[in-house]
Amino acid sequence: MSTTEEPAKRRGRPPSGGREAILSAALMILREQGIANLTSREIAARAGVSDASVYYHFGDRAGLLQAVFAQGMKPLQFMAGMDLAALEPAEVVSTALIALEQFFDDVLPILHAAQADPELRAALAEFIEANDLGPHKGVRLLGSYLRAQQQVGRVRADADADAVALMIIDAAFARSARKQMMLQGKEQLPSGEAVLREITRLLT
Repeated sequence: MSTTEEPAKRRGRPPSGGREAILSAALMILREQGIANLTSREIAARAGVSDASVYYHFGDRAGLLQAVFAQGMKPLQFMAGMDLAALEPAEVVSTALIALEQFFDDVLPILHAAQADPELRAALAEFIEANDLGPHKGVRLLGSYLRAQQQVGRVRADADADAVALMIIDAAFARSARKQMMLQGKEQLPSGEAVLREITRLLT
């Protein structure tokens, strides 16, 4: 995946695929060592596959980063299949905070890595724009749920649903960013439970 490596020729499916293992290995390397060590050799060694498998599945480093980013979005599917009308706002907010923090845990290393490489930054920005990704989608989803809850009297009628949705997203982002920046003094900050309690109090 580094610019000093030549892609192996792809002749049919490699004997060992391991697409998920490659994605997990790439994310682990980004977290531990950054973009400089994201090479096909290192990924393959961690994933237990051949170099050819990395190129077969993802083509190049930009394709790999896009796939890792897409993989990191899976926690955002937390509302899929849920009977939202039957769930209390506190339960949905709690589930959202957990899912969003997991999402940021996975994608922030990718975003940080892409910032260090203009080509990768452009490729990832193109992917995000093409798929209409961004916090606006989370605001739209959570905001629509909260407005529906206002209609049935579970959420205060004067609450700004979109603003609260953004608060939930930003709280998860901040908690994940502090972990990855290894900032000290966590014990001096409000706990996740306290944040959840106060957001819920604003709604009810």
